[in-house]
Amino acid sequence: MTRLNRGSGERNLETVMPIEYEVERDIVEYLGAHYSIEADEITDESTMDDLGLDSLGVLAIADIVENKYGISLDDERIAGVRTLSDFKYLIVLKIAEAA
Repeated sequence: MTRLNRGSGERNLETVMPIEYEVERDIVEYLGAHYSIEADEITDESTMDDLGLDSLGVLAIADIVENKYGISLDDERIAGVRTLSDFKYLIVLKIAEAA
């Protein structure tokens, strides 16, 4: 799986980058448990459609990470998520903002 670029230069984002791997694991585990998708089938470029996720699936993952990390994801921003990378970036950004 391709990882997010660590060279962003944003101090708050850099401080939570180790969480990015945990977020990725959470998403991959959810996809495996609920959609029978193997980890090696998932890349950062995978679209939600490629993964068979509809809006309810995306919201279910959002709910899991919101509860786990104590963040709130904006429904409009969630609706704009197209790829796994987009989703991870949105979550990591919200965690950085909350830090």
